[in-house]
Amino acid sequence: MLCGVHCTAMLARFQAHSLATLTLPGSATRGISAVALFAAVQMADGILTFAGVARFGPAVESNPILSLSIMAVGAGTALSIAKLAAIMLAAVLHGTRSHLLLALLTVFYVFVAVLPWMCLLSL
Repeated sequence: MLCGVHCTAMLARFQAHSLATLTLPGSATRGISAVALFAAVQMADGILTFAGVARFGPAVESNPILSLSIMAVGAGTALSIAKLAAIMLAAVLHGTRSHLLLALLTVFYVFVAVLPWMCLLSL
């Protein structure tokens, strides 16, 4: 039984190491960089959304589920949960080697979430 536990722990360490060293197709860039960039964009969106909701109210959030969540549990809690869920799903995409999709989602969030918030908050 001890060998089974030891072997399982070794396998888990090997899998975690191999996920951290995956490279993007046709590139020397590690796939974890795509996850890190996605997480940074999510954090920026969360901070900007928090500022926007504080300034204009929860109705300014275009995602109705997130808007209702903000009204129910508060902006900090709702945004933290939403952004952590998004980052966890990005980790799943990394694990399935879907780095192109992760990169496209990152660009999408920059143009559809971060830039509009920056424009709105600059008024």
